[in-house]
Amino acid sequence: MAARGGEVDWERLDKRKFFVYGGGLFSALTTCLYPLSAIKTRQMALDGAPAGLKGAVWTGRTVVATEGIRGLYAGFGTVIFGMIPARMLYMASLELAKSGITTALRPLGLPDASVAGAASFVGGGLASFSSHAVMVPLDVVSQRQMIRTGQLRGGGASATPAVGPGGAAMARHILATEGVRGLYRGLGASIATYVPSSAIWWSSYGVWQTLLWDRLDALVGEGGAGAERTQGRTVAVQAAAGLATGCTSAVLTNPLDVVKTRIQTRQREAGGAGLSWAGTARDLAEREGWAGFYRGLAPRMVSTCAWGTAMVTTYEFLKRICALPPES
Repeated sequence: MAARGGEVDWERLDKRKFFVYGGGLFSALTTCLYPLSAIKTRQMALDGAPAGLKGAVWTGRTVVATEGIRGLYAGFGTVIFGMIPARMLYMASLELAKSGITTALRPLGLPDASVAGAASFVGGGLASFSSHAVMVPLDVVSQRQMIRTGQLRGGGASATPAVGPGGAAMARHILATEGVRGLYRGLGASIATYVPSSAIWWSSYGVWQTLLWDRLDALVGEGGAGAERTQGRTVAVQAAAGLATGCTSAVLTNPLDVVKTRIQTRQREAGGAGLSWAGTARDLAEREGWAGFYRGLAPRMVSTCAWGTAMVTTYEFLKRICALPPES
């Protein structure tokens, strides 16, 4: 069944091509947008980094001046290595859940926007939750690598001490000093950040896409037939929906991301208790007020909007080229 706007459902996908091509496409996309994640992480985690858009620019310039372009790709190898299985798990969970929920809701006669929103909300949440077994250790290791040499202005209290530059060395250091639990630091905060973020993102995208098609039908449709689903119009609608959705998701979930990042990048004190989500949030509020929860918002919004728009257009393109021919 093809959904509105030419969307290709799970049943019509060539699964082998979908995963092989998807791994390559999303690795290339991650390579292009990774520096924004590095800047965001340093701005959120290091006490000396100023906030706001100017702070993001300052952070980026400081990293390049002190470490070169390579500083913007600290932890990149770790992310790429772990991203492939995580992304495959994410995509499969997303499409299976969306397909199942859509099939269940269609007979109820609900509006297209409601069906798209509900199916995408459940699919996005389940996809994010299922990929956390891989993503959380990946986050912890790569973020520690990002701030390992990035103690701006002498900040980054309790940041990880100098260890080898590679992801394997960082992972061994975490295991040796904190055990397996160290690789899953911030698991609760990560789930509280990414699961609702993914659910909000995909549900908003589904709703936005349906509403934009409705608006386009009203503007250019003739004789009640609706707008022709040309490739150009399809890409434009998907990109616009991704951009609007990225902005909304970034603003709503940034406070959770700041707390999660601080938990994952702080070194556990010897013999001390682990950092709690509530304690970290309370400490941040006391030190910086509400503004502290929006540290890194500028690069995160740019990253989320850029990643969201590029990701969704790439993802929809991937589904089109992996679609099986229609049955005769």
